[in-house]
Amino acid sequence: MKVLTTDGAALGRARVISALAGAALALAGYAWQVETRRLRITRLTIRLPGLPPAFEGYRIAHLSDLHLGVRMNYARLPLIVAAVQRERPDLIVLTGDFATGTRDGLTEGPALLSALRALDGVWAVLGNHDHVAGANRVTTMLDAAGIGLLHNTSHTLRRGDDTLVLAGVDDAVQGAPDLRAALEGAPPDQPAILLAHTPDFAPRAAADPRVALQLSGHSHGGQVCLPGGRPLVLPRGGKAYPAGLYAIGDLQLFVTVGTGTSWLVARLNCRPEFAMITLAADPAQQKIV
Repeated sequence: MKVLTTDGAALGRARVISALAGAALALAGYAWQVETRRLRITRLTIRLPGLPPAFEGYRIAHLSDLHLGVRMNYARLPLIVAAVQRERPDLIVLTGDFATGTRDGLTEGPALLSALRALDGVWAVLGNHDHVAGANRVTTMLDAAGIGLLHNTSHTLRRGDDTLVLAGVDDAVQGAPDLRAALEGAPPDQPAILLAHTPDFAPRAAADPRVALQLSGHSHGGQVCLPGGRPLVLPRGGKAYPAGLYAIGDLQLFVTVGTGTSWLVARLNCRPEFAMITLAADPAQQKIV
């Protein structure tokens, strides 16, 4: 019988370590170069009680966390914009983080984002990174791109005699959100849609019965997730609701994982996305009425 010598045992361990290191490098390469480029379109229908009839089937493209300060993010943005435009949405909303800390990338922003077009326009709110880069600078960039900023304000969408309020609040981590100001003048008997970068703002939004739907980003879905989608790390303000559709009382919250990454350019079990949301009336609510 052959006896494994000490040298043989060491060689075996070295081979195992080498194989594990190779697998780790391959996984890192996939997370860096492959999954970050595998854009998906998440399609969902959200039913809102009291939705005005003219807005039945209304289609919203929801993007977030573009992070233009990261080279790969703005290099791929033209492809993302083209994909959004092929969907021909009624409305496009962007829920913050155009910049990435001081690596803002804002100079390229207007040329890249001005290609976004929708019948009811393109509207945005600021994220925490936008405040770090400079809220005034980001606001100027959005204005140059033809994008409306909802900074604790609202905009009324119109379809004939029917209206729908689109409101937006400042970021809850770095900014000063004012829901009362954002909803000033919103009808009490109609649902309002709220843009808020930070998903964990949702319980505050749910306290106002006018807010039927909150759209958020910020969390990136964790970017790197265990099998099954459990995030390894989540940011402050994005821990309670990391990704997907939630119900907080009568409020519905949708959190997109976003199209870009932070300075850590990696995604694993968490593909970049933008969402195509179709609005529909709640049939149960319609029966009651």
